[in-house]
Amino acid sequence: MKEKHITSGRKKQKQNTRDKILEASQQLLEKKVTLTMENVAEKAGISRATVYRYYTNIDSLSMDLILQLDVPNPETILSNNEGASHKDTILGIQKAYLDFSLRNEQTSRQFLAAVLASSNPNMRRGKNRINTLKEHFKSNEVDLSKEDKEKLIHLSVLLMGIESIITAKDVCGLDNQTATNTLTWGLQMILKGCGVDK
Repeated sequence: MKEKHITSGRKKQKQNTRDKILEASQQLLEKKVTLTMENVAEKAGISRATVYRYYTNIDSLSMDLILQLDVPNPETILSNNEGASHKDTILGIQKAYLDFSLRNEQTSRQFLAAVLASSNPNMRRGKNRINTLKEHFKSNEVDLSKEDKEKLIHLSVLLMGIESIITAKDVCGLDNQTATNTLTWGLQMILKGCGVDK
């Protein structure tokens, strides 16, 4: 979002306009409509020029939209799983990110599409999943070599988040519940194979 524009002049009116743009975008995504600056403006009941005053393109709008969501907080996830086994904590981390992705599926898909299409190096995806797992392993010993621990972290990340949801639903044709159950089972099998099933 163009911070310079939002912080100059009539702040409350500008904030209301920004909120209208984001709300219109969310409503379009919930109806599985691909976002364009034109249809966002129409849905929000404002001019396309106004949308461009707030956002340079659909990528920047998608970035702001995902930042408005209640993204899982690594500290909260770890706190909620305090005292749990390695296995249950890792599965708890997976559940938090899968639940978030499914609750916000259309917004997450739009955000992922914007990131993949963008040539802007500043538009990067968050690293909450990997940072949450690294923090867990940093404060909890596990009987794995450093290299194997890194591989386990990376493989676990692949089974949580919008990318795995897209694969499970679009490629495998699974519904939400079956996708979640399958991804959870996959991570359980990996943890068992690594001896991290306690």
